[in-house]
Amino acid sequence: MSFALPVPSWVISQSRNYVHDVQLGHRGDGSDGTLEQAFVGVIGQNMVQLALGRPLMTGDSGFDGGVDVELFGLGVDVKTMGRTTDPRDEYVNNVMASQVGYVSDAYLFLSFNKSSQVLTVCGWIPKELFLHRATLYYKDQLRTRSDGTTFPCKADMYEIANAKLYRDAINWPELIVQIYHYTRLFDT
Repeated sequence: MSFALPVPSWVISQSRNYVHDVQLGHRGDGSDGTLEQAFVGVIGQNMVQLALGRPLMTGDSGFDGGVDVELFGLGVDVKTMGRTTDPRDEYVNNVMASQVGYVSDAYLFLSFNKSSQVLTVCGWIPKELFLHRATLYYKDQLRTRSDGTTFPCKADMYEIANAKLYRDAINWPELIVQIYHYTRLFDT
């Protein structure tokens, strides 16, 4: 993985208050998450905001169009998975198929360990490369986890393993520089 850091208790508290006060993720395609999943997502996005020196989420901006943060003209959708363990290379991240049509240019995948309250930055990937490397699963398709347990997909979704992400940054500044260099490759 890229890097991990503890989530301050005040970020957890403010994230919980935000989820309590704002309705999130009403997609209308059966892929809506639970309040707990929304809470984990807000923790991830708030930690990115904190790393960038920006204010935490306030809820007054409405639907973001799939762009949680903009870096050097690149619209980034922050995706945070909640787990009770630290992530490993073979662990997957998912994006609902209904979300890939949003205007984001890249995904930043995070994992929040709910037991230790540690956030791991798993890596990032441009959306075009994500669509090439990820696996698409369809609604009701039986999905088998690496531990052998199964579940039916509640909506069409893409999955990508941590090992397929850009994940060599060891801290926030390195990650931001990596994204900066990527955006400069396509400057005209």
